[in-house]
Amino acid sequence: MFAESVPVLVSGRAINSYRSVPVAIDLDRDGRKDLVLGEWYSSVRFYRNTGPDSAPFFNGFINLVEPDPDSFLNGNPPRVNFTDWDGDTDQDMITCDYYGSVFLRRNVTQSGTGETGSGELSALKHGPTIARGVLLLARVPEPASLLDATGAVVMNLTSGPNDVRHLPPGIYFVSGRTAGKVVIQR
Repeated sequence: MFAESVPVLVSGRAINSYRSVPVAIDLDRDGRKDLVLGEWYSSVRFYRNTGPDSAPFFNGFINLVEPDPDSFLNGNPPRVNFTDWDGDTDQDMITCDYYGSVFLRRNVTQSGTGETGSGELSALKHGPTIARGVLLLARVPEPASLLDATGAVVMNLTSGPNDVRHLPPGIYFVSGRTAGKVVIQR
């Protein structure tokens, strides 16, 4: 049996988020269950609990994954789960969407990195990701290019979504500090 439902509050106001998908997890490892919501437009929000588990208190959120209303590269809305995917003792994020696509975002927090004084967490970083013909690069700190197997530049890349649907299937490489291998299939 369960008691009557009550709204979950953030700064005293009920969370009202269209088609959100909640997960309770101690993501920041402070011994209290936090709230993570997969949101409409592919975003993933983190609400840090500053109260006890018996009376959680949330005072705002940060985006672990920024909203993406153009390409929905993290699902729409993403169903979020966490696991230690790579065996390094931190929680990696796995999401899926309405269409059945499954996405992995490895936790790349540096060992020994503490939280900032403002309580902000940095967004999760990830390497090149391709879904439904769109190559996503989190941040491109310098000019980056997509190279074919011969090393020839096939297109210049920018931060965010890059449409690669016009390219033939094959193996491509991202140049620069965001380097990685990308496989385009049809």
